[in-house]
Amino acid sequence: MNDRISNASKIAATSLEGDVRWHLVQQVLRSPPFAKAPRMCGLLSFLMLRKLSGMEESINEHAIGIEVFRRDARDFDTTTDPIVRVQMGRLRGRLALYNATCAASAGQQIEIPAGSYVPLLNPRQCVRTVPHVAVQLAPLRRLGAPGGPEYFIEGLEEELALRLFQQFAGEPGASPHYRLEVSVRVEQRLARASIRLVDAPAARTVWMYQCDRQGELAIALQEALARGICDDLQGYLDGSSRSDPRPA
Repeated sequence: MNDRISNASKIAATSLEGDVRWHLVQQVLRSPPFAKAPRMCGLLSFLMLRKLSGMEESINEHAIGIEVFRRDARDFDTTTDPIVRVQMGRLRGRLALYNATCAASAGQQIEIPAGSYVPLLNPRQCVRTVPHVAVQLAPLRRLGAPGGPEYFIEGLEEELALRLFQQFAGEPGASPHYRLEVSVRVEQRLARASIRLVDAPAARTVWMYQCDRQGELAIALQEALARGICDDLQGYLDGSSRSDPRPA
């Protein structure tokens, strides 16, 4: 068991050994998206232990910061320390990747809705359509003065990589048709992504665009901006995109 989990949680885990839902958690933890990600394993274990032990009401940002990420309870301030929100965004991404690529075809799957820290066990979605166009994401570039919200850019990159994988993964082992280059500028409550789509074999830019979203610099804005980028990209590839920027 991950050493981030408290002694009380270890006792709870022992009591769940015969629970098929806890067996599902162990399958997820051993899977490729999680096997080499100890922080994600510790976070998911903590959440699912409390969920399956009937302690959902104790799942909150403050408890996660202290129990999982070892923040000091005396001075941990969730308004200034975004570690829980950032890592929850990454956990959602890894769960979605597991559900899309590693899970069995029947049973349940673990999901954590945006805006919540409580995991859900939902019926598994068995069908995944493999797209014909493969798009590779280049590392995101941050524009603006140094010292900006790096955590927001990192979370956006995780969210965007996941959505691109789900929509534009292509055939396994195939070379990408396109490379997506994204530069991000963040100012107060506005996040702007400047998008450049490059024909990978020809090394030629074929499309440029901007996508804006407004709101608190948190997970919901990362998800909205990543979704907007992928929707605009799909519109271009389908031949249905508009020449003017899509409003936020």
